[in-house]
Amino acid sequence: MILKVPSNDWSDQFEYVVEEDDSLSDLEDEQDFSEYLWMENEEEFDKNELKRLEEEDIMKECFEAMLEDELEAELAEWQKAKAEELNAALSSLVVSEYNVEHSILNPLAAEFVPQKHIIGLGTS
Repeated sequence: MILKVPSNDWSDQFEYVVEEDDSLSDLEDEQDFSEYLWMENEEEFDKNELKRLEEEDIMKECFEAMLEDELEAELAEWQKAKAEELNAALSSLVVSEYNVEHSILNPLAAEFVPQKHIIGLGTS
């Protein structure tokens, strides 16, 4: 049998002649097929593999739910702290008493409502 083997630079190729020998057939008989033994019980292997994949999916969903719960708890805690901060700020505001008796404003005056006025430019 003639085999062509590419060289390192792929520019030229060498031809090797391999004669079939009894030593090659002995090697083939002694090969280790242990990595293919799972094919003997393929249905059982498939069931186990599907079970493993389902367990991984369940673990992934549980992990995502746990992270979501932690985020919700952190958000609730942040909102509570923000509300407490706003309440503290509002409680620290001081409402001053305004002396209406000394006011120069007319309490009976009509409410001021601004109106839109159109100013004509270059009117003749």
